[in-house]
Amino acid sequence: MRLAALDLGSLTVRLAVAEGYGPGHRRIVHRGREITGLAEGMTNTGELAHPAMARTLAAVAHFAREIDRRQVERVLAVATQAVRQARNREAFLAEVRKVWPWPVEVLPPAAEARLTLAGVLSVLDPAVPASGPVLVFDLGGGSTEFALIRPGQEPVLLSLPLGVLTLSQTRPLGDPPEPGRVAALQQELRERLQNFRRERFPGLPGSGLRLVGTAGAVTTLAAMSLKMTAYDPERVNNLTLTRGQVEELAALLMSHFEAERARLPGVEAKKAPFMPAGALIVLAVLEMCGAEGLTVSDAGLLEGVMAALAKES
Repeated sequence: MRLAALDLGSLTVRLAVAEGYGPGHRRIVHRGREITGLAEGMTNTGELAHPAMARTLAAVAHFAREIDRRQVERVLAVATQAVRQARNREAFLAEVRKVWPWPVEVLPPAAEARLTLAGVLSVLDPAVPASGPVLVFDLGGGSTEFALIRPGQEPVLLSLPLGVLTLSQTRPLGDPPEPGRVAALQQELRERLQNFRRERFPGLPGSGLRLVGTAGAVTTLAAMSLKMTAYDPERVNNLTLTRGQVEELAALLMSHFEAERARLPGVEAKKAPFMPAGALIVLAVLEMCGAEGLTVSDAGLLEGVMAALAKES
């Protein structure tokens, strides 16, 4: 059976088509991705902007044609933070349904975190969760989802409205980033994450915690560390990045103009504007957890949605 999942993210629209998806078997036969910036401008208006919606609808229509060509049997689209928050989300979803004839679900934060966790666990080295508590974080364009897993206990699922697109818009760093603005944002993120831990995550272990990161900013840091010229998810899955490596990559990103960042090995050109903010958020999460590194997962929400579709089949 062929399955397809579409992720209507705050920054990126992503498609995956799989064949025979199930436990221990994940044959992805097609992937597609378009950076459309759906949440662009939302922080000022609370609504999805018409240019961002138009870009996203064009991507959705393109991916719908891809699915038609591939004779997919079960299809689901999920929408995350930008659509969750937008005052005009019903008008946008009505437009989506004109070009997308399959179901669309707006995921609550906990459901997004749970599905992302399932996707991450589908590729994560079993030795990682077997070694003790693990915190999975999914750093998106408009929010970051967290899933704390501990042996024999239910996962703790939380969401923080902090993402690379929205942060880049509300806290511009300059081009190239200005050291003073960078230092101020680092302090702000440090305080925000520590408050998040104290107020909403009091059960987070103070030691022995393994950190696993997924989504575009994290995988781009991994690709940069490998100096990739052609992205390979299999090389990224289960890669370890130390805190020192993330600090070096963040410094590299901060030292370049945006146009120069776009040419760095491992950086996709359309992600270049958002990578300084992304690197700073990753560093703040590392500090919040007292972690000296993280394991990277290319798999996440899309793979979790496909696993859910496969169970229903």
